[in-house]
Amino acid sequence: MNDSTIMRSDDLRAENRHRILRTLRKEGALSRAEVGKITGLSQAALSTLLGLMSDQGIVTSTTAPSDKIRRGRPQTSIALRADAALSITVSLIIDQLTICAIDYAGDTVSTSNQMVETTTLSEKQLNKLIINGIHKELKKFPDAQLTAISFGFQGATDSALGELLWSPIIAIERVPVAQTLRTEFGVPVSVNNDCSLIAASLYNNETEPLGESFATILLSHGIGMGLYLSGQVFSGAQSSALEIGHIPFIKDGANCRCGKRGCIEAYAADYGILRNAQDDQTSPIPSKEVNPEIFQALVTAAHNNEPHAVEAFKMAGKAIGAGLVSVFTLFDPIPVALVGHNTEAVELMRPEIDKAIMNMRRSPSDIAHLLHLYKQDTPLLLDGLRIDSLAIVDRELANATEDAASAQNKMTPIQAKQCPV
Repeated sequence: MNDSTIMRSDDLRAENRHRILRTLRKEGALSRAEVGKITGLSQAALSTLLGLMSDQGIVTSTTAPSDKIRRGRPQTSIALRADAALSITVSLIIDQLTICAIDYAGDTVSTSNQMVETTTLSEKQLNKLIINGIHKELKKFPDAQLTAISFGFQGATDSALGELLWSPIIAIERVPVAQTLRTEFGVPVSVNNDCSLIAASLYNNETEPLGESFATILLSHGIGMGLYLSGQVFSGAQSSALEIGHIPFIKDGANCRCGKRGCIEAYAADYGILRNAQDDQTSPIPSKEVNPEIFQALVTAAHNNEPHAVEAFKMAGKAIGAGLVSVFTLFDPIPVALVGHNTEAVELMRPEIDKAIMNMRRSPSDIAHLLHLYKQDTPLLLDGLRIDSLAIVDRELANATEDAASAQNKMTPIQAKQCPV
């Protein structure tokens, strides 16, 4: 047997291990028969692989019936072992750093939130803030094995290089955060745009209304976009961010946070809506999100038919509608998840959004099912990070040699804690 044959055999075994882990990740605890049916592996191959993975501390078996076995003698169920690995997720959005610890079963076992003036941080200060925050989380689990870090950023990222490219929430550019974290912690680090992670969460949990191809539009202090095409996340050639918020909307229009004028964001982000309602295009763009109480008061004013508020939301709807027309022109009409602003605010924009789409000369049936509203963006972002980090861990453990992975058995089980999201 030559070296290439051995390599192919190892690769095949790693891929089969990964197939088992993905199945248990998606379906939860299953009987051996169910795992075999879903993965297509023979019972002989499955028995060998599960035996090795059990010895390595990756999976565990119990005599309790799986969720799908309701009658008859209890069968052995196979499940992911919670203490096999620990992953860390880091979310950096405007003025907020959130770090969560995730056990291998997929549960968030700890979380910390820190408010910080993101726009004032130097690169050194940002790195120190993140590294200290991760170490603080790891101290809660001294015997756990850190296996991966997933980083989510409210701005443009280079996922291949693991860099934070640009965002209005920070004053620095091209921050090599993945390299810094790999050097400090010695584990794989994934860096992604927040909208792509939100889309990943929706793809994992909302497959029936959204399907395999859909767009996610984040409506917040900025306007971002995530895109799934045929079940795969889409990114640009150089950046993971799809800058729908910075598509020109009105020539020489209102100032945008990006420094240009007339962008979609300048009319549809929270500060743009408030600025239009106040009829004040000269005031400085706020560095923070608009106070939720102020924004809700604006929504109430629009419901009371106060002209300034009504017009502000109409303009926001026209801006978002123009952006969606561009998306539909490039990719054909696909479902769209509108995430962020509260549902009432989006409903105020909806007539103008629908009008813009209808002007594409599509029939009403073409758009009736396209738009879906999701109020909370932060839980979706944290869930997207969780999914991303666990995907990295699954691949790492699937590729691990038996000797290296067997050390997992020596770890102390992680004690679950409530993660407020």
